[in-house]
Amino acid sequence: MITPTKSFWEIFKATNGALSCAEAVAIMNLAAQAPNGFYMELGTHLGKSAMSALCGLSDGMFVLVDPIFEDKKILDKVADTVGAFSNGGGISLSPLYSTDIINNFDNYSYVFVDSGSHQDGLPMQEVKLLEDRIVQGGIIAFHDWNSQFKEVIEASDYLVGTGKYEYIPINWDEIISYVNENNLEEGNISWHHTELKNPCFVGAVKRK
Repeated sequence: MITPTKSFWEIFKATNGALSCAEAVAIMNLAAQAPNGFYMELGTHLGKSAMSALCGLSDGMFVLVDPIFEDKKILDKVADTVGAFSNGGGISLSPLYSTDIINNFDNYSYVFVDSGSHQDGLPMQEVKLLEDRIVQGGIIAFHDWNSQFKEVIEASDYLVGTGKYEYIPINWDEIISYVNENNLEEGNISWHHTELKNPCFVGAVKRK
């Protein structure tokens, strides 16, 4: 299991965003399974999930997508924060909406989906656009998966139902043990599910 450095956790925990330390470890270990190539994140916010993915991704261009990047101050801040973990392949930030940018590229090796409100049909729109643009062995990971946002798991179920994808098991027991043993959630600036000690709302599928 990939685990990051102390300096990673210092930056991660000081960055605002709805992502637990357990979810960060899951993301970096999913990203490590992706083949080399072209990577994208849909819904980056301030960069917690992107910096997590970079702990696992190999060299390759990583495009971070979020309409909030229309604000140059936010864009510059995220570029600096995430850039500290660059894998050498380059990072690009786009203010487009997910459904406006997916079709601009092909042969994705890793895509993290965390855009919009996870409702109003958006998750299904996104996965149908991605469905045939993922390379063999490529990964689509989801945040807020198996949560109150039912459309997210419906979208991943759709992909598996096509026969082109399979679910990737995540060893939450090992991840949570590591997080708890190191008391990592202490001081993590995250606003989601504060009633839960270890939010684990990450899921992923792999292209067969």
